[in-house]
Amino acid sequence: MKRTVGRQAMEVVKKTIGHIFLELAGRYKEKEALFYQENRMRYTYGVMAWEIERVGRALLGLGIKKGDNVALWAPNLPEWIIAQLSLAAIGSVMVPINPASEQEEVHHILSQTGARAIIMSKGLDGEEYIDIIADEKTRLEALEHVIVFGDTSFPETILWSELGSRTNTAGTGEFTTALEGVQPEDPAAIMYTSGTTGKPKGVVLDHLGLVNKSLCAAERLGLGPGDKSCLFFPLYHMFGNTCIALTTLLKGGSIVIPSSEFDPSSVLQAIASEGCTSVYGSPSMFSALIEDPLFKKKGWETVNKGIVGGAPCPSQLMDKLVNEVGINGLVVGYGITEASSWITMTFPDDPLELRTTTIGTALPCNEIKITDPDTGDELVAGEKGELCTKGFLMKGYYKMPAATAASVDREGWFHTGDLATRDGNGYVQLKGRLKEVIRKDGEEILPAEIEELIYGLPQVAEAQVFGFTDKRGKTRIGACIRLNKDGRLQASEVHQVLEAELGPGKLPEFIKIVERFPVTRSGKVQKFKLAEMAAREWK
Repeated sequence: MKRTVGRQAMEVVKKTIGHIFLELAGRYKEKEALFYQENRMRYTYGVMAWEIERVGRALLGLGIKKGDNVALWAPNLPEWIIAQLSLAAIGSVMVPINPASEQEEVHHILSQTGARAIIMSKGLDGEEYIDIIADEKTRLEALEHVIVFGDTSFPETILWSELGSRTNTAGTGEFTTALEGVQPEDPAAIMYTSGTTGKPKGVVLDHLGLVNKSLCAAERLGLGPGDKSCLFFPLYHMFGNTCIALTTLLKGGSIVIPSSEFDPSSVLQAIASEGCTSVYGSPSMFSALIEDPLFKKKGWETVNKGIVGGAPCPSQLMDKLVNEVGINGLVVGYGITEASSWITMTFPDDPLELRTTTIGTALPCNEIKITDPDTGDELVAGEKGELCTKGFLMKGYYKMPAATAASVDREGWFHTGDLATRDGNGYVQLKGRLKEVIRKDGEEILPAEIEELIYGLPQVAEAQVFGFTDKRGKTRIGACIRLNKDGRLQASEVHQVLEAELGPGKLPEFIKIVERFPVTRSGKVQKFKLAEMAAREWK
């Protein structure tokens, strides 16, 4: 079977994550697969394969089997990726949890998924995870096993390092049988949406979607066995565990993890000392890196490709990364968890204009269309509507059939909630979120259009425009702006510039210079918090 879109054609790969990785491990046994800078540990593909079998056999020995949900709660560690691949190999379903989650969210995820085990670190700042899970075990009947990274033992837990030595373990034959029993259409993960508002939903993803989206994106980017990917995005998020980790390993490349949490100085050191060739992150992460006092262009000489995603990339930032830093193959990607990762991506050789004004064209493994949000009719090139996609979608929201039906129509198209246009060559330009459209005095106002004007000011590093309601119930427009480290700008000056470009109905009435934006751990700006702040401060 082939899917053909634009410049490429792609064969659908009908293999599981475990099969592909272990095949590559046999081919690249002595090749480095992973380096963790904090403790200087290096893992070859052969060692990774040995660890994956060790953990897989131990989990089978504990009674964890195909289809069982197992939570994974930790910052960026090598063991995180080994656990991910071990669960995939035996057919269990990985359930990542945000390392910053409070107990209420942890309970929601463990309770809804009925997780039989949790693999975790002891905590971020101490032993807070241990305390939370000790309490949860008294409330959750399904949670049987608690496996902890590190060398400190706790009551009613199993040390990761002692899996198989102090626990029952299955034989090699049982591991092989489990591996062979996993099918590409079987669930591999339940990834919870970031939840900028409301409780997160569990997105069920299969091996088929994760494998093919990873391989397809790697093909577009030009990623191969010779690449060394710097992984500083959180592993609990799809960008980290699939778009970087899984994609790199399924192509036979190497991963460099600078630190357990995003730390610009550690990232800069890792890129320079390890000779990383590819980098990935949100615009705010890239800004933090190039604004860090330790940043030196020379340290990035080996970097020739990467992806900016997770949020729209300001044109000034992309221009600086490509033309000044020298990442010629840097692309912009657009994806969502429900679509098994990337949906569109620019090409590494696209003109800079396309990489700053669009999110690229559809990947050859999926389809896209722009539809009228009210009628559902497909729109022609240049018309603005809702971006929809089909191909390697989620199996559904876990135990939420109504939410699934509301997002995926009867023809199998997922409705992203993003407004966009597509030109005659297939390049897509985002115009904002349907939910973020500001409706004021009978007019629809797109925040992105105002944000682009603000980004035209050289002092601006980041801008967010949003609607809010004042105490009298009237809709207002707000804008919050973060300046470059040497930027000097007053809100009144921004107002003057916008007043010359915008009609009075589109002019932000609340403008504030801020030091930082409220964001989720994956880097998404929480505009609703900015709106709440503006409503409080509006007079």
